[in-house]
Amino acid sequence: MAANLTKSSRAEQVRRRRLAQSRRRYDSAVTRSSSTVRPLVSRPRRAAGLGTERVGRGAYGRRGGGVRGLLAQLAAYVPAVPRVTLTWRMASLFLCLLLGGMLMRLMTDRSMFIDGINLGGSALVPGEEIYSQSGIAGQHIFWVDPAAVQRQVMDVPGIAGAVVSVEWPNTVTLVVTERIPVVTWIENERTWWVDADGNRFRARQDLPGLLPIMVDDSKGKTNTPDGAAVPAAAIHGALQLRELRPNIELLHYDSLNGLSYQDGRGWRGYFGVGTDMPQKLAVYEQLTEDLTARGIYPKKISVENLDAPYYTK
Repeated sequence: MAANLTKSSRAEQVRRRRLAQSRRRYDSAVTRSSSTVRPLVSRPRRAAGLGTERVGRGAYGRRGGGVRGLLAQLAAYVPAVPRVTLTWRMASLFLCLLLGGMLMRLMTDRSMFIDGINLGGSALVPGEEIYSQSGIAGQHIFWVDPAAVQRQVMDVPGIAGAVVSVEWPNTVTLVVTERIPVVTWIENERTWWVDADGNRFRARQDLPGLLPIMVDDSKGKTNTPDGAAVPAAAIHGALQLRELRPNIELLHYDSLNGLSYQDGRGWRGYFGVGTDMPQKLAVYEQLTEDLTARGIYPKKISVENLDAPYYTK
């Protein structure tokens, strides 16, 4: 019986040793597996042909195959894009080309050329004449100089002032101030308009109500050009006479005697120039009454000089 106990104890010891060894091997295997993870898919191998290569577990395996594998194969055959380094010279060249293209586009855009103007203040001078004289018809908006346009428009007969404004892309607004005619000036069978300051300019139409003044000493003389001045004193005197005698239909003027008109009683009355027509007209009427009371009917009565009126038979 003692022998059986000894055998069983030895067997137990062997069993225990083997169990301990197995446990140590198991623990060692667990430790190695937790510290080292090997890839499940091997690196794709380049084959002689695209269709003969197998990746991982197969052409369409669960790992490394399918669309991803096909894309990886294609990427291997796509040539590499050369790397370009952008320098400041290249950037400057690109910027110059870009600006040049934009400038060319602006210079050739038909919507930026002047094809008309917004005109205000024009009543007597035709708008077509102002537009033509402005010099901007068909011009690019970049080249429109408002100061130059203003000077050119003010050269139009009958224009006293002009204001020019330019707006993007092709709008030009022009507001003019016209000269207002107060009399018509008839010289060498040509009719002019004259404003209150004596500025003479081209008559463009028939304006009713303007007092006509016939220049008697202009025969044989060359016509005075547009813009030439008429004595302002003569214009002021004519307007006063017309206001005092609304029945006056025509005045005459000559450089020696000034203003005159043909009196309906058969003689010519001379009044000179200036703004003292009320006094001259009072002396004229008094002298006329005195002469007619004495039965004298002269050919000329002059009150040009208030201190020395006279008449001629």
